[in-house]
Amino acid sequence: MARVTPLGSRLMLLESPRDTSWTEHKRGQLATVLKALQGDTKGTFHGLGSLVVKPPRDKPTAQVVLYRDFKIPIRVLAEPRYWYSMHRKLVITEINDLKDRVLVQFTTSGISGSFYGTCLYARHNGQWGCYTIKPSAAKTISLAEAWLEKRKWEDWG
Repeated sequence: MARVTPLGSRLMLLESPRDTSWTEHKRGQLATVLKALQGDTKGTFHGLGSLVVKPPRDKPTAQVVLYRDFKIPIRVLAEPRYWYSMHRKLVITEINDLKDRVLVQFTTSGISGSFYGTCLYARHNGQWGCYTIKPSAAKTISLAEAWLEKRKWEDWG
């Protein structure tokens, strides 16, 4: 887990928790902080570095698409912290026509089988949010949204 704190209009601070306080890792513009996330070899920041990683054949990662094309804030992209901590891969499964709803699946596989979780990144009440969805309601955006409406936009997590 980490936090990025704005220190000014262009200056950011990257920190991670340590015992009862926070440890500074990098200070600078957003690109500098993102490069520090990318360079993490210990798994400290779990996947957020993929915002700047160049995948093969210049195909952007799902995080890049969500951040760059949909303008979803990093703090919202990072909300499924537990899934990132388990090194699950983010895959976009559906985008609505208005581009204000994106259904994503976090997947991983191992000796015990494959595991996944689904969340809906959605603009609700003018703000982007990340909503974990119950598996039975996670097949489409419309099912996920109907499920969230019944729950007054309280996610599964």
